[in-house]
Amino acid sequence: MKPTTGKRRLFIIATSLLATLFIVFTIWIIHEANIGRDNILFKTVRATPYGDKIGHFLLAGALTIVVNFFLRHRAFLLKGFPLPYGSLIVLVIVALEEASQHYLPTRSLDIKDALANFAGILVFSIPAIVVTKRIRKN
Repeated sequence: MKPTTGKRRLFIIATSLLATLFIVFTIWIIHEANIGRDNILFKTVRATPYGDKIGHFLLAGALTIVVNFFLRHRAFLLKGFPLPYGSLIVLVIVALEEASQHYLPTRSLDIKDALANFAGILVFSIPAIVVTKRIRKN
């Protein structure tokens, strides 16, 4: 393994910091929704047509990219097709979080939210799969 250059190291640190901040932001959004607090973000989502579903799609998708980045696009092969570990981790966490809404009085379990999450994970997994295939070629 060759040592990282100064610019590459700075890039890794900066992107890791941004990814960490995004994960913290995601946790904050879930927490705010779980306790029933309203904020400008939720008001904007409600005012936008399909804003909730778009938000689920983008948040789950972006989280998929971040986790796959953190895991360096590691994947396992299923019948020759690479499945990124990060995508599977996000899928499980998102499914559990959606299911938990059934037990929270401030939330409502919505299959359409779950489908938007799963679509985001699927679509945003494509870049991870492409990167994985390139890494395996080299």
